[in-house]
Amino acid sequence: MNASLRLPSPPRLLSAGATFWFVTATLGQLAFVVFIAAFFGGALATGDLAGLNAKPHVTGYVPGDIVGNTQFLGHAVLAGLVTFAGLWQLVPALRRRWPAVHRWNGRLFLGVALVVTLTGFWLVWVRGSRLGTGSDLSISLNGLLILCFAVLAWRSALRRDVATHRRHALRAWLLVNGVWFLRIGIMLAGLVLTPLGIKIDYQGATFILVSVGSWVVPLAVLELYFRAERSPHAWVKTAMGTALGLLAFATLAGSLAAAAFMWWPVL
Repeated sequence: MNASLRLPSPPRLLSAGATFWFVTATLGQLAFVVFIAAFFGGALATGDLAGLNAKPHVTGYVPGDIVGNTQFLGHAVLAGLVTFAGLWQLVPALRRRWPAVHRWNGRLFLGVALVVTLTGFWLVWVRGSRLGTGSDLSISLNGLLILCFAVLAWRSALRRDVATHRRHALRAWLLVNGVWFLRIGIMLAGLVLTPLGIKIDYQGATFILVSVGSWVVPLAVLELYFRAERSPHAWVKTAMGTALGLLAFATLAGSLAAAAFMWWPVL
């Protein structure tokens, strides 16, 4: 009886917390990918590009703006591709059973991440798709860090430095998903603040904080996870595993809210 009630060891609890969070994140990101495929892919398939403006964008489809529209559509569609490719990179079975697929998918992920980031810079600073100075700077810092860690992940992979590659690749993956974290962050902030009568607008301090937090918080949690992995103290692993479990519930709630209030109404 006592054996059946025995709690998991701290390393197993840490691993379980990370796995639980990844599962909830996968569900949320797959919903995001489905939305991108249905909304943007549907517009491309039918030729109804003007319908893209049914979802508010800073600067969406503009008749006659061939360069801008190409950048806009390419950025959006490739964002779905890089999100999907990134998820597969984190599946342990893929790395163990099909290492060649992992390597080629990794090249795809990092290459597309660079393209998406560069087109994002163009859309914000050249086309003028801006939400506000604070959020623009946040998005740009996020993009610069994507470029940095994507290159570091690529170089460490070429050196066969698996441990360093893993850390840089995970950082790059979280940063690439900043747009997804931003959406679930807005939803979570809305769920908490709307009952208090606080509105979220693109120019307000709340949105800027959520925008910065969409990449700062995931990076901070990842660094704490790395430290917990290396820590000899059982309580550190236990605390981190528990925290990841709680974050998994928050991630799931934010993803469900985004799907219900951001994506489904448009579709």
